[in-house]
Amino acid sequence: MENIYEPLADILEYPGDEWGAQLELCRRRVERESPELARPFSDFYRGVEGLSVAEIEELYTRTFDLNPVCALEVGHHLFGEDYKRGIFLANLRETESPYELRQSRQLPDFLPVLLRLVAKLEDTDLRSALISDCLLPALERMAEALDKAESVYSGLIATVGTALKREVPQHGARATTASAKRAVRLPVLEVKGGCHAR
Repeated sequence: MENIYEPLADILEYPGDEWGAQLELCRRRVERESPELARPFSDFYRGVEGLSVAEIEELYTRTFDLNPVCALEVGHHLFGEDYKRGIFLANLRETESPYELRQSRQLPDFLPVLLRLVAKLEDTDLRSALISDCLLPALERMAEALDKAESVYSGLIATVGTALKREVPQHGARATTASAKRAVRLPVLEVKGGCHAR
């Protein structure tokens, strides 16, 4: 699979002057990748094409920042304010430290940062554990919140979820014990309750 995660991560960041170009790049990548990804992405694209940067900034802020419909911090959806989220963040920070993920101003569980991490991780067990046990459960909760709010961003989150599910076709099965032990430096798979603590 071509690196679809970098362009998806870019348009999940707070929009800037390059947002229109990033959107077009992402659309082309998604369409090249597969019709399965293009379908949900086209719903998002139709909802935002033609919006000015100021309009998309306002939409993004309303959706994800101020009294958000949906937070983009994965740990929030997995742990809420439980102390386990602090352990999760610390372990993620350590795992992310060797990579340039544009994480300097974000929490380590910020979805765009984690998508860039998925693209760079070479340890397949670790990558699968991150996707199956952390990202997909959080994305399901994000999708529910965005669908309920009838947000245009629901198509984008659906695209991300579909891309990740294609990498772990056995989604739904828990990570093996060996995989969970290898993932000790990443998410809190060894904390009681794992990433499904809520």
